[in-house]
Amino acid sequence: MSDDWYASSNPQSSGGFYPNYNQQYNNNNSSGSGGYFGQQQQQSQQNNAYSGGGGGYYDYGQQQPTAVPPANAFQTNPMNNPLSGPMGGPMNNAPPPSVFDPNSVKTESNMNTMGPMEEDYENEPPLLEELGVNFPHIYSKSYAVLFPYSRHAKNLEHDVMDDDDLAGPLAFALGLGGELLLAGKMQFGYVYGFGISGCIAMTLLLNLLNPNGAVHIVKVLSILGYALLPVNFLAGFNAILRIGKMGWVGVLLAVMTIAWCTAASTRLFERGCDMRNQRFLVAYPGMLLYSAFVMITIF
Repeated sequence: MSDDWYASSNPQSSGGFYPNYNQQYNNNNSSGSGGYFGQQQQQSQQNNAYSGGGGGYYDYGQQQPTAVPPANAFQTNPMNNPLSGPMGGPMNNAPPPSVFDPNSVKTESNMNTMGPMEEDYENEPPLLEELGVNFPHIYSKSYAVLFPYSRHAKNLEHDVMDDDDLAGPLAFALGLGGELLLAGKMQFGYVYGFGISGCIAMTLLLNLLNPNGAVHIVKVLSILGYALLPVNFLAGFNAILRIGKMGWVGVLLAVMTIAWCTAASTRLFERGCDMRNQRFLVAYPGMLLYSAFVMITIF
């Protein structure tokens, strides 16, 4: 009687209100493996078999076959990924080259050897020329300083004058400091101090006097440094014989050296800056500058 009451109170069990649902459920149960409920039933049967039916022992000798995904299941092919590439850059369909791939290294080396930007080491200029050290120009300017009124100084090429190298002036300044050191005078600071301050003042004066344009300070450094060569001769002579103790002979040598340096620097400024009409105005500050170097050398 209780079963009849339960069947009457639960129409689902007898197919009352949901006949289609019950029919599908029965069909799935009858098929065993079809549909969702059939799969759940088969899975529960397998679990019961491995667990011993819900109350038995576990059979360790029997292994359950597990479905292992293939190795390439989680790998993506960069050729099929249209969004590969750096963030914010263009999309690249080709995989990026790896440093551990010898084929990519060979490809890059072949591109470098066959590219149009190949460096020609055979026709590369010498190192001294790249550093701006041109010995023929240094010789020409030094010869023009030694003989300021010679034909060589008058016909000095424009490319030599336009070459504002500092190799010669730096060598002459170091030579002057070394010669003063041989005479027992540690005056490298005075040499560089007078040289830099004199070049700055001379540059300002030349820019005020030159009607043809501005004069660069590098050109002033080059000309004044080359014209320092006679002071080097005086300092070398002073390292052997003390000019300060020679009386009027020493004074005459000092005056001749100052006049020599002044004439050489004026001729170079006249040729390099086209200031022939202002040569006497340029000669006066140059004479004061070289007088300071001569006094450092003698005293």
